[in-house]
Amino acid sequence: MMHSRNQLPSQPYNLHDSSRRDTELSPTAPWTAAADSQNTESQRTESQSDVQFWQVNDFSAGTIPESYEPRYAYPLVVWLTGKDCGIDDSLNHIAAMSPQNYLGLAVDECLFERPDSDQHDFDMPVEFLKRLVDVENRVVNAVRSVRQVLNVHTERIFLAGAGDAASVALLLAMHQPEWFGGCIAFGGAFPSAAKLLANKDELAGKRFYLGAPGGRSAWQTTGSVRNSARQLVAAGADVSVSVNASETDSLVNRQALREVDQWIISGILADA
Repeated sequence: MMHSRNQLPSQPYNLHDSSRRDTELSPTAPWTAAADSQNTESQRTESQSDVQFWQVNDFSAGTIPESYEPRYAYPLVVWLTGKDCGIDDSLNHIAAMSPQNYLGLAVDECLFERPDSDQHDFDMPVEFLKRLVDVENRVVNAVRSVRQVLNVHTERIFLAGAGDAASVALLLAMHQPEWFGGCIAFGGAFPSAAKLLANKDELAGKRFYLGAPGGRSAWQTTGSVRNSARQLVAAGADVSVSVNASETDSLVNRQALREVDQWIISGILADA
């Protein structure tokens, strides 16, 4: 159950705890996510033909490989949605990474309201801390719902986001690095609050993939990504930065998603 804004728990729920594992349960009937306008028709057919889409709860939805093997513990990609990347887009992005390698989860309503200023950073009032715990609990509840019916590798849960949601993903990954096997952020700005809330003892060696658009008009976003990389490296994280080779202003495209797939798999193989 989510906490109201005026009730701040001392700690958010633990992402890796699950009150039960009910193998008799099954996801609700599959559904088809809306087509991603950035993909071609053939790409949409390829990515969606091998995955099932299902409603996890009232604020999240997921993807399951069509050839899902219950005995195999799958990596889980948890994509925070935003204004430029909603539930359908997020699920399509995960499916485009690989139709077989991952379980996917898109979690809605995880953005923070910006103050009335041109600043990209978040400040640290009490309301901010309450909202942070709310978002963390929302992510935990969604992941728990998936774990109750599907086999998730708890050391291979990857947080992702694009634009404003990427900033929130960075903040959550730095505040609770032990929850995630890595963080994927397309664009976004490095929140100043992350420096204060960062769990530096757990950040050493944690993997971050930062993607930036390559178009000339996107120089400001690219600069923010590079600044985020410097901050993360200073905190001891393992950071990979990729500037979109397509030279467009698109934050997420098929080539970048394939690259993320390779980044995740290479890390898994290195840990094996």
